[in-house]
This record gives sequence, structure tokens and C-alpha cells, in this order.
Amino acid sequence: MLSLPMERGVLSGRERRRLAGPATALGRAAAAGGRPRLEPVEGGLPRVASAGLLAGTFNPFTRAHAALAVAGHRAGCELVVLAMAPVSLAKEGLERAHPVDRLDWAAAWARRHPWAVVAAASHPLLVDMAEALGRATGAEVALLLGADKAAQLAEPHWYDDPAAAMARLDRASRLLVAERAGHRQPDLPLRTARLPTAAWVPERSATQAREAAARGLPLDDLLPAAVARGVERTGAYAPGDAYLVRIRELEALTTSGGPGKLRFRPEAPDRRR
Repeated sequence: MLSLPMERGVLSGRERRRLAGPATALGRAAAAGGRPRLEPVEGGLPRVASAGLLAGTFNPFTRAHAALAVAGHRAGCELVVLAMAPVSLAKEGLERAHPVDRLDWAAAWARRHPWAVVAAASHPLLVDMAEALGRATGAEVALLLGADKAAQLAEPHWYDDPAAAMARLDRASRLLVAERAGHRQPDLPLRTARLPTAAWVPERSATQAREAAARGLPLDDLLPAAVARGVERTGAYAPGDAYLVRIRELEALTTSGGPGKLRFRPEAPDRRR
């Protein structure tokens, strides 16, 4: 039995209505068969000439994520899609928050930017997401990446056939790569250009935000205001088990609308990386 107050985790009727979009998108993405697809949290994916794809766990969505999205839009992407797979490669079991909350926080930021769309991805590989975005929008796709993530694209253990995957990725998209603290710009066999961002962006990380939230420190310099409010309201990274109540409710909300099952298993707070 949990000894902490139930009201911290139990969803209100208003929350359930607001979270229906992220929960439905995640459920559909988790249940999707066939070709990879993107499931928007709100609205759809319009037909555009150029689209940016910013993919991540958004755990949580930070000011650095927001800066990459804005930089991609300024670089010519009419639409920027913030995409998150139900389970992301190399981050299974990463500490909470629940994916529904993470998508909800990102969507709160995107609502203030009419060129941004938040979507759940049915497959975790970037090449699958890029192809899905190109099919849905008819756009030339640009991957918006930090130098650390760009370097991971060439790691062969992600692919059954690395050379074929690189060829697919080159056909599906080009790369716009931003600086990242401690990482050099990678030399990749792909169409690549630099993505200029402000000097503070390379130093910001989601890890910093999770650690600050766990300690009850101010989040204003790390997270957009709408995201900071969500993190503080839900207590997603706070020590203790109170958030587990919310996780159970979010799981039920996600799986009630269809066959998709996330089976989200958060790590205990004392095992955070």
C-alpha cells in the first residue's frame, strides 16, 4: 500500500479530457502495424514543402529542445514535428516521467507555436520516423539533431544492415546538426549542415532538469514555463512513490482506448542515472 496522499496522483476529470490526446496517440502508435507512422497529439500533419523532425524521449522537454525546434523553423522548416516513440532505443527503463505526461508537456509548448506539432511515433528508428513524416506531409525532411545524437546515427548496432539504413536515411532526409557540449560535429555519409543555436543551448540537458526537479530547485532556466508547471504539478521526478499512483492511472487511460500497451516500468528514484 502507498502511504503518500492519493490526491497527488489521481487524475481529475479535466486532466483526463486534456490527456486524452496524448494517451490516444501513444496507444495508436504502440498498436500500429505495417509501415511506420506518426500519430499527432492534436490536429494532423499538413502538407508542406519542408518539415523538421526533432525526435527524443523529451524526459522532460527542455529549453534546449525548444531552441532546436525554433532554430529548425528559422532554417526554413515550415513545420517542425516533435516526435517521441513509446519506447525509445537505448532508453528503456529510463527514469520516469510517464510518456503521456511527457507528450502533454511538449504539447503545452507547441500550442504557443503554430508551426509545431507533437506526435507519437510507432517505431523508434529515426529513418522510420523520417520516412513516415515525408509520406504524411509530402515534405523534404530535415532531422534536427545535436552533435551527440548525430554521431549515434552511424553506430552499426542499431541496424540489421547499416549500409542500407544509411542509404535510406540519405534518401529520406537531410541533417541539421547543432553543437553539443563535449561532442564534435560528426563526419557522416549524409547530407549535413550546421544548425546555429544560442551559446547557452549546448550546455542544457534533460538530465540537469530531472536532477533539479528531484531536489526541488527552480526550473526556469532549464524548462519552458509550461513544461516547468507540468513537472511541478505532477511531481514526476520528486523522491518517493506518490507518482506511481499517477502512472497507474495514465496506463489505464492509454490502454482503455485500444489494444496498444506501453507497459511502462519506471526505475526507482534511487536508481536514477
